[in-house]
Amino acid sequence: MDHRRLPTFLNHALGLDRISQIAIHILLASRLLCCQVFAQEPIERVAARAEQFEREGRWKEAAAAYQQILRSNPDSVPALNRLGALYVRQGKYQEGLKYYLEALKLNPQEFGTNLNLGIAYFKMQDYRSALAPLEKAVRADPSNSQPRQLLGAALIGQDDYLRAIPHLEKAAALDPRDTGVLYLLNRAYLKADQFDKALGTFGRLEALDPKSHWVRLLRGQAYDGLGEYGKAIEEFENARQQLPADATVRFSLGFMYWKIHRYPEALVELQAALRLDPHFDEAKFYLADTYLGDQKPAEALPLLKTLVKEQPQTVRVHLDLGKALEQLHRYEEAASAFETALRLEPNRADAHYQLARVYQKLNRQAEFRHELEISQKLQKEKLQKHESLLEASGTHGDATRELGLSPPR
Repeated sequence: MDHRRLPTFLNHALGLDRISQIAIHILLASRLLCCQVFAQEPIERVAARAEQFEREGRWKEAAAAYQQILRSNPDSVPALNRLGALYVRQGKYQEGLKYYLEALKLNPQEFGTNLNLGIAYFKMQDYRSALAPLEKAVRADPSNSQPRQLLGAALIGQDDYLRAIPHLEKAAALDPRDTGVLYLLNRAYLKADQFDKALGTFGRLEALDPKSHWVRLLRGQAYDGLGEYGKAIEEFENARQQLPADATVRFSLGFMYWKIHRYPEALVELQAALRLDPHFDEAKFYLADTYLGDQKPAEALPLLKTLVKEQPQTVRVHLDLGKALEQLHRYEEAASAFETALRLEPNRADAHYQLARVYQKLNRQAEFRHELEISQKLQKEKLQKHESLLEASGTHGDATRELGLSPPR
């Protein structure tokens, strides 16, 4: 379901939701690779001293020790890796990347360096750049769950859920007690509309994390995707009992109430979500839309004006703004909102229809007829496309055909 926001449901900026963030946090915990000890005795002593400096948080001294190793052995991949990890831990990603890339010049297929480089890109939220080194790490050690976990998470960060699924399935098989992997796998199943597969894994998650409200949220989303709205609401209501002060929980329940037009209940939950997280834009939109469904355009208007400023390229916001203004009989402003929506997406049949209605109320008859004609044409094309897809699908599109009951042509 589209409301899940990819970083409070979905991180507001990344496109990764809270469930994914929690899972990724689990995956990244202690993931920076510790490279092997150094071969020569003097270097071993320097390396031990550098590692002690790291444990004490004495970053400058640790870096100086690793640089000392590189002066005597410039081709030391372990020293380059440790220097890279040292800077990445401090959030100095570009400096860390420099050492990892230098190490890869010496050994392009080395497992640890590719893994470390992938982690660094991942921490920078540069998921595209993380893919290549993580793929190399997977090829270098196919039975290691760690690079597969991170590769799956990076693919989720790229919204490539279908490619993420086999890696996460393999990682879950290799490390069946890793809840972070299972959460991400379920997230990928849901985003790929594989709802039955998602439902099939909740038993494992509940056994590993029996008190988690996230399991209920994920299962609720799966039921929503399957159209079992009653079961979805039950899961979200149970999650609310567990964690009533979580904005994601309250939003999820409010969204389901909105979906089945239980507007008074939707208002309560969506208002609660916004009180808990005033920057939750999805909650703002669906709260405004609920106000419109409940014939309360004056309450919807300030929310929609805020969203238009924050999301000027989002068509649905302009459409709802037009509806609110129309309900308030501010027809010229409503026409402007619908016209803006159509500049952003010219083939929206519903926007043409809404604009036609407003033109009719403004007694702009020629423009009314023009917009209505476009709306009807687009609706007809959409219907014809749907019928063509059904016909192309054969018996799957027409259950009567396999019984010989199709009408003659």
